[in-house]
Amino acid sequence: MSGRARSALADLNSDAEEDDHTSFPRSSASSRATGPAATDLEDVRLHSSNLRSRNRQLEEKNAVLEANKQWKPKKRDVPDELAAYEAEMKMLAKKYGVLIKMYFPTTEALFQPLPMPPPVFNTADRYATVVAEGQCLVAELESILPDHIKRLRPSNHFRDVFTSAMQTGRSDILCKLRNNTDRIFGLPKDHFIPTCERLKIPEVVKMLGVKDIQNGPKYTIWFPFLFKDMKVDMRKPFSNWKPLSLILKLAWFGQSSLTGVVKHGGPPTNGQRWQISAVTPGSIAWAATIALFMLSPDSEFPGDGIGSTSKLTYRSVFREYKRLLIIKWDDRHIQSIVAEMNTEIFTQPAKDKGTVTSSAAEDLTAELDAVLAAMDAAGLSDEDDAPDVPHEVSSVPVRRKFGMMELQYLKGGVGVGEVEVEVELEVAEG
Repeated sequence: MSGRARSALADLNSDAEEDDHTSFPRSSASSRATGPAATDLEDVRLHSSNLRSRNRQLEEKNAVLEANKQWKPKKRDVPDELAAYEAEMKMLAKKYGVLIKMYFPTTEALFQPLPMPPPVFNTADRYATVVAEGQCLVAELESILPDHIKRLRPSNHFRDVFTSAMQTGRSDILCKLRNNTDRIFGLPKDHFIPTCERLKIPEVVKMLGVKDIQNGPKYTIWFPFLFKDMKVDMRKPFSNWKPLSLILKLAWFGQSSLTGVVKHGGPPTNGQRWQISAVTPGSIAWAATIALFMLSPDSEFPGDGIGSTSKLTYRSVFREYKRLLIIKWDDRHIQSIVAEMNTEIFTQPAKDKGTVTSSAAEDLTAELDAVLAAMDAAGLSDEDDAPDVPHEVSSVPVRRKFGMMELQYLKGGVGVGEVEVEVELEVAEG
């Protein structure tokens, strides 16, 4: 084992060294005198138990070494114990960027004190205050980190590795998605090359629901492509779930997953590395935001969260999608969408061949509040052709359990009355 690996695993080795001194329990003289056979048997059992415990510790260490054996520190001043875990941090960063949050938490949120016990981040309460949301962002990040990496979170090196790996992972996935836009959007691939002027393509304009292109296009985060038959119904967001499923399936399991062709050998897919078994609010919000970006006139996904051409605030768009999904996770309509997407992604082969300004943030929040009000006002039905007349409903908080990678979410808020919604998004200027 190299000196760097030894240093990185020093904390893990300490427990094992303690076991070395206690691995061979010995019976007392009185025990041998009263029952030597029974005592010898007990010694063997204890010895076997200690050996099994030691074996588990060695397996854990080997797993850590295997995950990080290809580390290549980019900075000479990075301590060995940080550099030793760099490969594992990159894998976790890519997983975090697709399943949980599209952008890394701000420095202010990342370094604020985390209360003990950590807050529950999968309920509507996380959005009660700015402080609560910041604490939940950190708790959510720590939930995917193993202990030997969790203690590195406050370091600048951790932040640098994480943010860089998130961007690299997203770029790799976008490249795969662009090669399959005909399957996702039903349009020729050349419509989605970076140099294409998409706002001159009528089909794209219809999918985006863009208005007044000549005088400066106005976008909405609830664009027609997110709805079944491209008919905007604020009570049933994400009802056009099939393209979102294809986006996630490609991101997690590669192009072969869309054709049903099973490949043997080769490197593991993202889905295998990340041990994904169900969609999450973050992953659905990620797919919807990616769909908006691919249809937009922007040529590159913005690292700062604002589209260079469209001026769409993607960071805030993702937040509002995820906020709605968390608040309404137990809603009948949302659970129906979740079930359909899980079936499409995990059990069914694909069959088709073919820095934000405060005013912009307020517009997004108002738009989300309007959708939440519409969903609360509507008596959602399992029937696709249910009448579009909203009526009073009430809800009771319910907690449900899902698969290993699926979080538990508590439905928040009770809304009554009738609401009519028609909201447009004013994008950031400059």
